[in-house]
This record gives sequence, structure tokens and C-alpha cells, in this order.
Amino acid sequence: MLPLAAHAGKRSLADYSHQRWTEASATPVPVRAMAQGRDGFLWLATGEGLFRFDGARFERIEVEGHARKSDLPSALLVTKNGDVWTSFETSRRFAVYRDGVLRLLAAPPAPSRIVEMVEGKDGAIWALTANFNAEVLRFRDGKWKTFDAADGLPQSSAANMLVAADGALWIACGNAVARLAAGAERFEIFRRTPAGMVSRDPEGRIWLTESAGSYPLTGPGGRGTLAPSRMPYRAGGGQVRAAPLFDHEGNLWIGTRYEGVRRIATPAATHASGGGESEAFTSRDGLSADVTNQLLEDREGSIWVATERGLDKFRPATLIAEPELGSPAIFGDKLLAASDGSVYIGEAHTIFRVKPGGAPEPIMRQVAEPQSLCEAPDGAIWIGFAHRIVAWAEGRIRETIERPDQDANHNLIYDCVFDASGNLWISASGGGLRRYRDGRWETMLNAGDRADFYPTTMVRAPHGGVVVQVGDRLMWIDGSGKRSYTPLDFGEGGLKVLTLHTSGDDVYAAGAFGLSRIRAGQVETIRADPVSPDSRINGIVRTPDGDTWLAYPKALVRFRSADLDRAFAVHALPASTLSLGAGDGLASQPHSHSQRSMVRGGDGRLWVATETGTLWMDPAHIVRNALAPGIAIKSITADERAWRDPAVLELPAGTAKIEIDFSVLSLADPSRVQARYMLEGFDRDWVDAGARRQAFYTNLPPGKYRFRVTGANNDGVWNRAGATLAFTIPPTFFQSGWFILLCAVLLLAVLGAIYRLRVRQIARRIHARLDERAGERERIARELHDTLLQGIQGLMLRFQAVADRLTHDDRSREQLEAALVAADEVVVDARNRVRDLRGVEGTNDLCLIVEHLVAQAPFDPPIPVRIVVEGKPRLLHPFVAEEIKRIVREALFNTALHARASSAEVAIGFEPRHLAIRLRDDGIGIPGDVVAHGHKDGHFGMIGMRERAEKIGGKLMVSSRPGAGSEITLTLPAKLAFAKGNPRRRSRLRLPMRRKSFDE
Repeated sequence: MLPLAAHAGKRSLADYSHQRWTEASATPVPVRAMAQGRDGFLWLATGEGLFRFDGARFERIEVEGHARKSDLPSALLVTKNGDVWTSFETSRRFAVYRDGVLRLLAAPPAPSRIVEMVEGKDGAIWALTANFNAEVLRFRDGKWKTFDAADGLPQSSAANMLVAADGALWIACGNAVARLAAGAERFEIFRRTPAGMVSRDPEGRIWLTESAGSYPLTGPGGRGTLAPSRMPYRAGGGQVRAAPLFDHEGNLWIGTRYEGVRRIATPAATHASGGGESEAFTSRDGLSADVTNQLLEDREGSIWVATERGLDKFRPATLIAEPELGSPAIFGDKLLAASDGSVYIGEAHTIFRVKPGGAPEPIMRQVAEPQSLCEAPDGAIWIGFAHRIVAWAEGRIRETIERPDQDANHNLIYDCVFDASGNLWISASGGGLRRYRDGRWETMLNAGDRADFYPTTMVRAPHGGVVVQVGDRLMWIDGSGKRSYTPLDFGEGGLKVLTLHTSGDDVYAAGAFGLSRIRAGQVETIRADPVSPDSRINGIVRTPDGDTWLAYPKALVRFRSADLDRAFAVHALPASTLSLGAGDGLASQPHSHSQRSMVRGGDGRLWVATETGTLWMDPAHIVRNALAPGIAIKSITADERAWRDPAVLELPAGTAKIEIDFSVLSLADPSRVQARYMLEGFDRDWVDAGARRQAFYTNLPPGKYRFRVTGANNDGVWNRAGATLAFTIPPTFFQSGWFILLCAVLLLAVLGAIYRLRVRQIARRIHARLDERAGERERIARELHDTLLQGIQGLMLRFQAVADRLTHDDRSREQLEAALVAADEVVVDARNRVRDLRGVEGTNDLCLIVEHLVAQAPFDPPIPVRIVVEGKPRLLHPFVAEEIKRIVREALFNTALHARASSAEVAIGFEPRHLAIRLRDDGIGIPGDVVAHGHKDGHFGMIGMRERAEKIGGKLMVSSRPGAGSEITLTLPAKLAFAKGNPRRRSRLRLPMRRKSFDE
């Protein structure tokens, strides 16, 4: 194994994290070809069809209108403009994916199955066939052209091809390598070679990999001709199946037929010396299959291997798995950071020592499950086993002592530590807490009969003595044996064994509840939210620069010193500055039974005991992904109809259910990418998608919307621009403005009809009351006429007869005659009253009423009064006519008495819906306070006019300005004012307007 300094610049296969997708993980197999789209999708040609992969989900892509699943793709190509080309092995047709649709190319099928496609510098598409004799097709200007032996190709089968930096096309055949210069129309044999495959390194050299090994054919840029290498890089002797691939660091990856994938570390940088060995990764190491089909490096630097049984990914890892440290102890590897900078690792059957910058070296073999490791003040390493404790120093076992609790049940050692005086302390579940001093054991704390009383983890106290967890307390024991206690609050997490760690004068205690710090006797706690198995901390390391690393079940998390101090102040963990997980090489979780699963060596490396062995990492050389992820809106589904890769879309009117699928295209570690989205016009703020990659909306109102997605890669690098989708939901007829307008019109019509009906009902009730009153008045008039007046007249006749019999000289006759004259006046007055009660013939003619009232008005001096009639005159209801007559009489009387006017006007408007009567004059006007209050104190004329107007369902308005005259307007609904079936007797009133003046 290389020293630490070498690891920073040169990697081995052990320095890569490996992940695989197989049939068990719903991967379509076998994977025959792959390519990465310009947007970041990984396209796969498989034995089940064409798929694209976003790191989490496989999406099948079918040819538009030709869903022939039996016609499987055999080759893939992503062109510079983003088009995805594929060829089908049965039909030999070509198809192009563009604008969300895979369409067959309008071109003749290939003569044979296509095994590979590349794009030339001029944009031409080259397709290599599977013929026994080399044959390649070129698609340019919408036409195919075939190149074969007649065009200079060797008469042997072709293995693969590539386009060099200068635009030349290289083809590796069974007995030679052929080259077609840029712009040329004929191939040339570059060199006769054994069967192999060509590849291109980062400097543009063309390499050949064959059974003897790998070696360059040209110099940088594909120029020059090199002599055959005498010492090629040995590829392992397996048959090359997948085209070799140089990654961005210059490492050569080789896919074989039966021996998995091989890797040669940076041969291009040292090819002059030659002879480099390759490393192998096979199914025994976790590869999905040993038969490989293609290799690909994605834009984030991960290496993808397509095999017959699945898909594998290799990514440069931060956490390195040492091959020797793959046999963990049952209760987890025991780790110890010694004072000389070495790290000791106790595995199931071997104790290892790792010197600063070095590799693991076994110091004890064939041991049985070490239970604890601790360092004595003299540098000796004490190792606890089931029945004995040994001291290892200077390369040998220096001392062995028997355990005092061998006969106890459950005598597993939880921890051991040396105090400042050099005494050894051990805690055991069945043996209690014991101290080894001056060659003998002392019982410091008997084993309890309850699990919450067992002494468990221990550390040396900052000022001497030891600190041991005893149930829900920390017990502090000084050199004299004096004890003190610090209670612990486990919250909702329940009582568990803690992880203890010292840093300076501080003691840290961690578990599922969170993290506590005991400083100067005070306990500060940061609570986990929520408390769960994933919040369990079983490893703590404080680095010299103040960083704190915590080992969680699924991640190693780093916090800066200032951030952690603030966290203790507010009792809540902040967002971590760095989190390492499966994509960084943490293949399994820190061991669940280890209470000290992480330590720091003298060279700065952190060592982590996991369920599958011990890993290491160098915090100074953390692999970071600085590339912002691609963001893609994969599809939108509206009421069961889907559109793929939409950008602008108009959905059907009335769309009720919408599902939008999107992807954050960072393939380095898809489980740690972040996504958030917003539907402008609906969402008020960004929505955190969590693990979902869909957004759902129901019953969106019609309108224009813009869906936005942004995302971050595994290292928190955000693509702020993201992806957008603009879509419109047109309104249905029932959602349109026309429908709303129609509803408004119908509503107004209904309200109008209701209003008219209500007016009719009110009019009928008022008419009924008026008719009833008119009938009552007629009855009273009849009674007065037929009884009282008739009786009075009878009496008067009798009195007249008596008077006639008296002589003219008789004074009684004179008195009687005077009484009869007075009686005549009473009768005349009574008849007038009866006439008023019954109404005078023609008094329901408003025009005649007004003319009569104007003629009777007491204007002194006389003034001209103009009567204006507008509309077709109609007869009034008798009772209404009577009330209107009295209102007009009062108004004319007030004008004659108070206005001092020089002229006046009475306007009568017979409108279809109402009757209006306006009386205007040019007099001195009505005082403002009278207009405001509606009457003058002590006068009741205006009050009476208003009461009469309200009585017949009308409205009276009075307006006036000083010196500008006054105006009184009476309005009355037509249904209340006019009599039913009122033919007009005066033909002259049928004119639309009549103007008449009276001079008095």
C-alpha cells in the first residue's frame, strides 16, 4: 500500500467507492451500451429496451407509434447538439430522440447489426456494423455511405472505433488498425496488429489494448507513429470486450469478457518505462458480472461499467477501504489512537498497527475477539480478551495477567483506561468496575443486578482519575477513590450505552439523544430532533484546528468549532459544513456495538470501524464534487395524458390532476442531492422535495403557470437557474368570462324579474288598499247623501212650508228665512264634502287637475306659469289623483305665498316606469336650514306633502339655492300611479309633449 502522501496524487481501485444496480434493484439487464446525455441523463441500451437513468429511476423510452419491445437497441450515441441516436438490432433501423420523442429516422436500415456509433468533428454520424469484414456507415447530408474493404478497410472483423483530436477516424480490426484522415474518403492501414481495441488518453494519444497488454500507437494529439512497445502495460491476460477508457486522471480502464474490469494507474504519464501492472475488480469483489460490455466516464468523474447482469459505478472515494481490514470483530473493531501517532485496530482474529503515513501491519495473529484496547503511560498497549489481558510493547507480548471476573456471567469488557497514576481500570457487564494497582485487582464498583447499573464506557478524567458511565449518570473517581456524579438526561431516547470523549478539560458524552459537553461541572446538551436510531452518535473526534467529527449510522459529519459552540448555546445542531456518506466510500454504517468507532492518527487520518471493517480518510484530501447538477423536467402528466421533456405546453381545458416529474442529475451520490420546486402563480414559496421527484397539483384554476426546479449535488453545490416549464390551462366554457357574464346577465334578469314581481305585488296591495278606501269613501258619501243630506233637505222643506204660511210682517218668518239660508249653505258645503269623498268626474286626469290648480293658485301679482307635459298622458288612480292634487296645491300655494317668483313651471312626465311632477320657480328660494330639516318650525306644509307622497308609495325631493329659485319633484312608480285600463278621453293629450302657459 502506498504511503499517505502518494494517496493524494495516485489512486488504486481500493480508493474508489463501488455501487451496483442489478436485476434485483429493478435494473433492466443486460446493459449493452450506454451514453450520457448533455442534460446529465445516463442512456442505456439493454436487453429490455431503451432506458434513461437519473441515478434513482429507470425510465423506458419507446419509439413513437412503434412500441415493438422485441426490437432491442444495440448501440447508443449522444451528439454534440444533444440528440440521442440508437439503432435496433432486428429491424436495423435508426431512431433519434429529440424534443421528448423517439422517432425512427427516415433512412434505409443498416446492412447488419450496429455495434457502435460515433460523431465526427464535421457532425457526420459513423456507425460500425457487426460484419465479419470491417464495414462502417457514414450519415451526412441526410444520406448514408458505406465504407468497406474497397475503401481501404482490412478484410477482418472490426472491434471498435474512435474519433481522434484531429478529426481522424480510427478503427481497430482483427489484424490491423485503420485510419481515415479528416476530410478523406479512403482508409489507410496505420499498423498491422493483433486483435485489440483502440482508446485515446487525455493528451490525445491513440492506444491499443490487446492480449499482450496496452501501449500507445501515436504521440500526443494522435500525431506521429511510435515503435511497438517491448514492455506493454499488462492488462491481465483476459480477453478485451469493452472498449478501453482513459479517465480524466489518465487511468486506463479495461473491460474484459470473463475477468471483470481492470485498471492501470496513469500509464500515459509513465509510458516510457512500461511494464505497469493492472488491478482487477470482479464479481468476487462485488461487480454485477464478470462479462463487461462498455465503459463510460460521466461528467462528474465516475466510471460506469455495463455488464451482462447490471450496471456498476466507481467513484473516487474519500473513505478508503483497506483490503487487510475486512474481518471485523463481532462487537466491532476496537480502535485506539496511541500517543506516538500510531493507530491500533483489533479485528476478529488479528491486531493491527498503523504507523503515521503507513499501512496496516499485523502485530498479533490468531487471536480470539479482542474486547478492549488501552495505552499505558509507558506506551505499552494493553489488550483485553475473554480470560486474560496482555500488554504488548516493543514488538512482543511483555506481560499477561488473568482477569479477575472470569467466572462472572456476561463478563464482556466494555472499556479499559489508565489513570494518571498508571493504574489500569476495566468495566465489565458482569464484573463491575475494577482497578489493577500494584499487581492486584481492586473492586471499585460491584456489578449491579440491573442493566441500568452496569458500568460501561470510560475515559481518563482531564484532571486525573477516571470517568465512567453508570446507568443514567457519569461517575467521577479521583486517585483517592472519592466519587462524584453528573446526572444525564437521555430525553425520549431511553437509557443506552454512551460514547465518551475528552478534549482538553471538556468531557463529551454522546448517544441517540444528541451530544452533551461537561465543562467546569456544567452540562450543556444539544438535543437530536428527532431522536431515532439514525441520530445515534458512537464516534467523536476533535481535530487540532477545532473541527469536530461525529459518526452517525449513515454519515460522518463535520462541524466547525464556532458552529458547535453556538449549537451548545441554543441547544440545537446547526447544518453541517460537510457530510460524508455511501457515495464517499462509507459502504456500511459505523459499527452499532462500538462505543468508540472513530479515532484520529498522528498523520491526521481518521479511522472508522464499520460493520464490514475499518476505513480511513484524510480530512485534508476530501473528494469534492464542484459540478452543479443538471436539472430536468422529465414529464408532465395531466389527467392520464403524458408529455415528455416539455418546455412550453397548453394543457386541455378543465385539467384536474397534474403530476410533474423532474430529476436532479448528479450521479455521484443521488441519495444526497437536494431539490426544491415552485409553481409560480400558485405556490407562495419554494417547496422542499425531500426524496420525492414529483410534484402534484389538483384543481388548478385556469391561467398561465411557470413551474421551476432547482437542485444541489451531493456536496451542496446548487444549480440556481434550474429548469422551467411554462404551461397554460385554458378555461372551460363554464370557467370562461363569457359564462360568468352570462351568469351575471341571468342573475340580473332573475333579480329584475323578482323586483318586478315584488313591485307588482306591492302595487296590487296598494291598489287594493286604495280601492278599499275609495269604496269606503263612496259608501260614506252615499250614507251622507242618502241619510243626512236627504234628512236635512226634508227638514228644510218642512221649515220652508211653515215659513210660507207665515205672513211677511211676522218677525218669526224673517228669522226662519235666515235659518233656511244658513241651512242651504250647510247643505252646499255638505254636498261639496260628499263630492270630495266620491271624487269629481274627470279628476283622475292629471293634466286637467294641474290646469285647474294653476288657475286657482292665489298669485298676486299674477305671474306666467308654464305647464309642460312629456310622454303619453295616462289616467291616475282616483285615490292617487286626490293625494297628488293636494301635494301640487300645497306646492303652488307656497310658491304664490313665499317665493316672490316672476315665473313658474309645472312639468309632468309620463314615463313607462314612473310618473314625475316637477314644480320650478325663479324666486328667492327656500332657506337652507328648512331644506336640511325638511320643514320650518311651526309650519307643516312640507311635512304633509312628504307624508302624502309616502302614503301613495312616492318620493318627494326638495332642492333650492338662495336667489336661484326652488324645485319640488314628486316621483311615483307607474304601477302605483296609473289606473288600470285607462283610455284617454282627450285626444289632444296623446301628443308626446304638450306645453301650455297661463297668465294670471
